[in-house]
This record gives sequence, structure tokens and C-alpha cells, in this order.
Amino acid sequence: MRLLAAVTALVAAAAPASAFYLPGSAPHDYKPGEDVPVYVNSLTPKLNTTLRSLISLDYYDERFHFCQPQGGPVQQAESLGSILFGDRILSSAFNIKMLEDQSCATLCKSKVPKDDAKFINERIEEDYGVSLIIDGLPSAEMMRDPQTQEIFLDAQGFALGEVITYTGGSQKTFLNNHYDIYIDYHKRSDEYVRVVGVVVHPRSVDSMVAGEDSPNCYRSEVDRLALNEDADNEFYYTYSVKFRESDKAWGVRWDSYLHVYFPKIHWFSLINSLVIAGFLCFMVTMVLFRTISKDIHRYNAIDLAEDVQEDYGWKLVHGEERTSC
Repeated sequence: MRLLAAVTALVAAAAPASAFYLPGSAPHDYKPGEDVPVYVNSLTPKLNTTLRSLISLDYYDERFHFCQPQGGPVQQAESLGSILFGDRILSSAFNIKMLEDQSCATLCKSKVPKDDAKFINERIEEDYGVSLIIDGLPSAEMMRDPQTQEIFLDAQGFALGEVITYTGGSQKTFLNNHYDIYIDYHKRSDEYVRVVGVVVHPRSVDSMVAGEDSPNCYRSEVDRLALNEDADNEFYYTYSVKFRESDKAWGVRWDSYLHVYFPKIHWFSLINSLVIAGFLCFMVTMVLFRTISKDIHRYNAIDLAEDVQEDYGWKLVHGEERTSC
């Protein structure tokens, strides 16, 4: 008994240090000027178009040359659902303060060799998406359903880049290196606010200007960034932040993400599944009926004057006993 009590006390003392944490399970109240952590997740192909790949890639894969925070990225605690989905959530170089708008803030100056430029362009053509996480919400891109024309938030993140087809059939691939981040907040009081929405509009802009040390994020759409696969590339990663007040409550902030791309029911698959399930149930029922009915018929045919026959078959189950050490 003393040994059991000691073990129980030891486990109880160690429990707070190894408790499993569920991030995002409770609302967080921010004060104006408070740091808003921004995390990054792995890059995955977007599912709203033809799926061209099944492989997810780490955000800080050295071939992407994304900006890293000082001291290197830090692995974040994940919920059980994130673990099962294979998420890899890490810290980022974004520096965002609550209710403080920013314009053309610099993440870093990135250098991409020609070999890695080809890798990035191939991922853009495969429609990979970048995912930021702010206050437990994934960054979303405004999308329109081509079938229902409904506007919704795409929780799969925003596009890594864009492939534009010009007149004559020629194509060119552009990298989205500027992010316009819109954070919707709900005002609980004059002192505290909560994040209820995150929307990102990515853009491709060649923000490097000759003779200037700072990027220019507002050049014309003609000055887009296309990675050269025949030479090394150097460019800026930049972002802007805009806070927007919203009447949406924290408890319903996920409603904007709920959307079904293909609402049409696949009747053939449904009927096929029902037929297979019904056939399997029928087969199991017939096997049980034949086995049990044979034994019942044998027992009913026993002459009461004769000795009872020894049980066999499934009837022997009642004689099974558990052996103990």
C-alpha cells in the first residue's frame, strides 16, 4: 500500500509538467499593441482544382528560401487533430501588433538559386498553397465557387504563385512574394478584442528598385516577380497588415470556412455502398441461421429416455472457463 501511494504521488506531481495542451481551445483577449503570433504550416496542394500532387512540404524546406525568424523556427504545440492531419506548425518572422496597421513591411531579402527557382515554379504549377495561422485560425483566401457562385473563405491557405496564360498559348509563372493580411477583430470592451477572421490576398511584385535599399510593394501589375531558372534570383518578401472591426462573435468565427465544393450527392457510390453492406449482412445472417438451426433441430430430436448427447459446436462456448494464475 505504501508503494502504491508513493507511485500515485509521483505521478500526480509530474502531471502538470507533461499535460497535453490543446491550442485554440479557449478564446484569447488581446490588448491594443499586444504581439499577435503568426505561425506557418506545411505547404499542401489545394483541393479546389485538379489535384496535381499528394505530397506536403515543410514551410522551411531549404529549397523555398522563405524568411526565418531570428534564432530559427520553433516547433509549436499542436492539437490532436493537427497531429492526425500531419500539420507541422512552426514560428515565423512576421511581426504583427494588435490594432496597428502596417504598410509594406519587410520580412527579408531572399536569394534563390536557379535550381531552386525551377523547383518553386513546379510547385506553383501544381497549385501549392501557403498557410499562416493567427490565433488558431488558418489564413484564408477569398474564393468564388464556379458552380454556385458563392463567395467563401478557402481554409486551404493562399496560392504560392500564379500561372498566367497569354494570348497565343504562352504561359508564365509568377511567385507571390507580398501578402496583404486582413485581420478581423471583435471588440469586447475598450480594452480587449478577439480575432474572428484572417484573410490574405497574395500578390506578385518585383519590389526591388535600382538604387533603393527598401522595397516598393506598390509597383504596377506589370512589374511582377518571375523566377529565372537560368540565373540566380534576389527579391524581397514583404507584407501589409490591416485590422478591420467586425460584428461577428468569436463563437461563430469558423462559419465562414464551412463550404462544400461539390454539393451534388454521388448516388452511384451511395447505392453501391448500400448494396455491398446489405449483401454482407445477408451472408452473415444466413451463416448464423444455418449453424444455429442445425443445433436446435438436433437438440429437439433427442429422445428424452436416452442419455443427453454431449454438446458440440458453438454450444461448447458455455463450458469455457478462464484460467487464472
